Amino acid sequence: MSPRSLLTLLVCALPAAGLVSRAPGRSSVALIVTPNEGIQPQAVVDSRGVLHLLYFTGDPSAGDLYYVQRVQGSTAFSSPLRVNSEPHTAIATGSVRGGHLALGRDGWIHVAWDAARPIEQGGGATYTPMFYTRLAPSARAFEPQRAVGHTVYLDGGTITADAAGHVYLVWHARGAVEGEAHRAVYVATSADDGAHFTQAKPLVEEGGVCSCCAVAAITDRTGGLNILYRSATDNVHRDAMWFSASGGSLHRQMLDRWELNACPMTTFALAQAPDGLVGAWQTERQIFIAKLDPVGGSHSQPLSGTGVRAHPSVAINDKGERLIAWTDGTAWARGGSVSWEVQTAAGMREDGAEHVAPVPVWGLVTVVALRDGSFAVVH
Repeated sequence: MSPRSLLTLLVCALPAAGLVSRAPGRSSVALIVTPNEGIQPQAVVDSRGVLHLLYFTGDPSAGDLYYVQRVQGSTAFSSPLRVNSEPHTAIATGSVRGGHLALGRDGWIHVAWDAARPIEQGGGATYTPMFYTRLAPSARAFEPQRAVGHTVYLDGGTITADAAGHVYLVWHARGAVEGEAHRAVYVATSADDGAHFTQAKPLVEEGGVCSCCAVAAITDRTGGLNILYRSATDNVHRDAMWFSASGGSLHRQMLDRWELNACPMTTFALAQAPDGLVGAWQTERQIFIAKLDPVGGSHSQPLSGTGVRAHPSVAINDKGERLIAWTDGTAWARGGSVSWEVQTAAGMREDGAEHVAPVPVWGLVTVVALRDGSFAVVH
C-alpha cells in the first residue's frame, strides 16, 4: 500500500461532514483526488467548463510537473502531459515553491515554477530563475521551458494572465541590499501571450518580503495586477500585504499584522468576485478572508476561525458564493487533511466540513467553481 493510500484510510476514519455536501438550496462541494498520486494541485476552469489541472510528482527536491484536463460532465482526466521539458527541474519542498497555472487569451495555458536548483551564468556566479512554459490551444505538448528573471535568492513565485494576452510572472528575491528586510517583489511582463517577457523589475521594495513565503497574483476585471505577499519589515513584522495596480492607481495596504522573528512559510490566495476580489491568507495558524476593492483600494475586515490551518485556496461562483479550503495539521515534512467552508457573498458561513480528505507531505489543496454553480476541492 502506498503512503498516500494509507493516509487516505487514516483520514477517512476521522469524523467528517461528508465528502459531498448537498444541503438544500446551497451549492454542493465535491472532492477530487489528484491523479497519479500527484501533490500540490493547481486547478482552473475555463468558459467551456473544462477543468485544467497541474500537479507535481517525484522527488520533492527535484521532480516534475504534469498537466491534465477533464471536460464538463466527465469524471476521467486526460492522459498527462509533462510540463517541464528538462526533467527534475521543479521543486515541491516547503509547499511554497511549486508550479502555478493560468489561463490566457484564446485558450493558451501558462505554467511557471521556481527552479529546483540554481543555474550558472558564468564566472562562477549563479541565479535561481522562474521557469516558464506554455501550451498552445489544441497542442499536444508544452513548449520547451524558459528561464525568466536573473535575480538572486528567488522564491515563492507565481503566474497570472488575462484575456488581452498579458502574462505576469511574479516572485520575490534579493533587493539592492542583502537581507529579507530589503527583499523585493519582482514582475516580468508579457504582452504577447508569453512569447516574450520584459526584464524583471522590482515592483514592491518597501518593507521587504518574507524570504520563504509565497506570493499570490491575479489580474482583475480592469486589467490591473493585484499581489498578496508577506512583508519582513525590521525582520519581525510578517504582515499580510496587498499591492494593486488597478484603475490607473497604485495601492499598497496592510491587511493583517503578524509579529514573528522567523519565516512561517505561508501561502496566499486570490479570486475574482462579481464586485471585486477576495483574498485569503494565514496568520498565526488561522485562515483570514477579506473582500478587496482594487479600484478604490479598500478592503473589508478579515474573518477567521479556529483550528490549526494553513495554505488557503478560494473560488467564487457566479452568485458570489465563496468556497475556502485549507490544510489542517500540515507542517514541515508533515501531511494533514482537507477542510472547507462555503460562505455567502457577504461572507456568512453556509456550510462546511473538516478533515474530509488527506493531504500528503508537502501537499496543498486547490478549489474551483464549476459552471453549474457547484464547487470542487482537489487534494
